[in-house]
Amino acid sequence: MILVRDVFQCKYGKGDELVALFKEAGEKWPERLKVKIMTDISGQFFTVVTEEEVENLAAWEKRFDEILAIPDFGEWFGRMTPLVEKGHREFYNIVD
Repeated sequence: MILVRDVFQCKYGKGDELVALFKEAGEKWPERLKVKIMTDISGQFFTVVTEEEVENLAAWEKRFDEILAIPDFGEWFGRMTPLVEKGHREFYNIVD
């Protein structure tokens, strides 16, 4: 199993708006977007992290392509980008 973590550094004061967008996406596309949403307690302010587990990188790539193919994903993503300063993605092997 692989843990995929997307880390978003929001513009000042925009973390709650990004969280709301991720919740909206989870309700709108529950079969495709199953992520845990986390916010900062320490470290950089207004950090939002999404986290999910996938079987392998091929499964993640397939799911990612399916998300990009959703007809109204571009509109949703367009509302997200003004809230985010920068971000990065992390992949971790889960060791049992």
